[in-house]
Amino acid sequence: MIHYFLVSLRYTQIHTDNNVFKKKTLIVAVYVDNILICKLDKNKILNFKIKLSNHFKMTDCRACKHYLKMLIIQNRIL
Repeated sequence: MIHYFLVSLRYTQIHTDNNVFKKKTLIVAVYVDNILICKLDKNKILNFKIKLSNHFKMTDCRACKHYLKMLIIQNRIL
């Protein structure tokens, strides 16, 4: 179901992993009922979350620290 929603928003699957979608520089990783959103622009992430929440029941867990047993370190200095 999430696949069709992302495709309807013109996200494309990357060739190396069918559970990762991208649209320009926004990347969405989907695993069962977990979604990881990656983008430098917080406003675009917020807009994407609003679109998701309009179609799906969801909980925003804020900044990700672990995903699929991987430690996530965010470097906000660019």
